Amino acid sequence: MKKLFIGLLVVAAGGATFFLLNQKKKPGNIATINKDLIIGKWKPAASQPADTAQPHYQYEFQKDGIALRSLNGTVKADTTHYGWNAKNELVIRENTSDTTGKTFTVVQLTGDSLLLQAEKNAVSLLLTKAK
Repeated sequence: MKKLFIGLLVVAAGGATFFLLNQKKKPGNIATINKDLIIGKWKPAASQPADTAQPHYQYEFQKDGIALRSLNGTVKADTTHYGWNAKNELVIRENTSDTTGKTFTVVQLTGDSLLLQAEKNAVSLLLTKAK
């Protein structure tokens, strides 16, 4: 009976060791996002499919948390507000008093590309920096 108990302990210890050693550490979004890179004008990437049901907004993110949004390059722009939540997700609000807004996971943010994933419908939006 003692040999069976010791054998089970060895198997359990081996299994726990295997599990702990094979766990991959997932990089946190907090360390990988340089939030200052979002400042500037962004337009839909040329590789985005031309879906007529999905409007193609151009964005201009400013340092003070204001985002100007224009539809297909029109002169008239809507003023929205953006910010970051605790999970480092981009939150776009219609006005500053909104408690909720559209939440986007920032998949990639570099000096020339911004890839956003909408949380609710899993739609990806690829934006490129406007010159």
